[in-house]
Amino acid sequence: MDGVVLTSVPSVISGVCPNRVNAAGSRHHTPNQGSVLRTVNCVSSLSIHPSQKGSSFLRKRNCVATSRIVVKSAASSVGNADENVEEPATSVKFQRSVTLPGCSTTLSLLGTGFREKKFAIIGVKVYAAGLYVNESILTGLTAWKGKSADEIQRDSSLFSSIFQDQAEKSLQIVLVRDVDGKTFWDALDEAISPRIKSPTSDDKTALSTFQGIFQNRPLNQGSVILLTWTSPSKMLVSVSSGGLPKDVDAEIESGSVTSALFDVFFGDSPVSPTLKSSVANQLAMVLK
Repeated sequence: MDGVVLTSVPSVISGVCPNRVNAAGSRHHTPNQGSVLRTVNCVSSLSIHPSQKGSSFLRKRNCVATSRIVVKSAASSVGNADENVEEPATSVKFQRSVTLPGCSTTLSLLGTGFREKKFAIIGVKVYAAGLYVNESILTGLTAWKGKSADEIQRDSSLFSSIFQDQAEKSLQIVLVRDVDGKTFWDALDEAISPRIKSPTSDDKTALSTFQGIFQNRPLNQGSVILLTWTSPSKMLVSVSSGGLPKDVDAEIESGSVTSALFDVFFGDSPVSPTLKSSVANQLAMVLK
């Protein structure tokens, strides 16, 4: 299983919390370590409390009931309770939670995977990817409680529900080899365009804007691309040569384009099966 495992059904986590970064641990999982996030259904402000070494927790005061999410590394990720998760096939590390440009809330990592392109019979890894979501999205998935990872992965309605949720979500792409910007866009457009059957003028404008971000732009190993859905019909694109981008490069406003892009990664024929599988596995743990 890839990435972070979230166990039990969470209640809504609101507000923006500063990231806490610990040193990366070993490659082996330590079962007794983890970050405990406690959330409750109440209206008081979010407070941060220090905890013992190897863990941290968030809680709200004056609450009626509490649910617990234990966030721990899976066997395929970096062990210990650090703030990073390693995508095992590429060794790219993803932060467990991030605050991204254009986002009003902190997003949590839900799964990681990689994109592989075949040349002749040789598979070449192009990038690693991680899906981040506002955790309030998870509270809207109780209809799938008790479903297996395989059932979740095959259920397009669940991923549609995630996409249609108004809460923010983002795909972080980290290049693991040098790629020309035009080549990257051509591959992306090749996947997006067939999913838009009758593009409108707005769709064409959005695709042109999207294309313009990558034209004549080298994407070197370590470059980071953020595709952030602030709503189902609006997406922010941010690019940096290394590390998380600090600014928004473009806004894409087209429901057809934004939904087509989500389907590229989480539809019936995803370009990164490992990413969709990782997300399904972790959702199964959350919803069990």
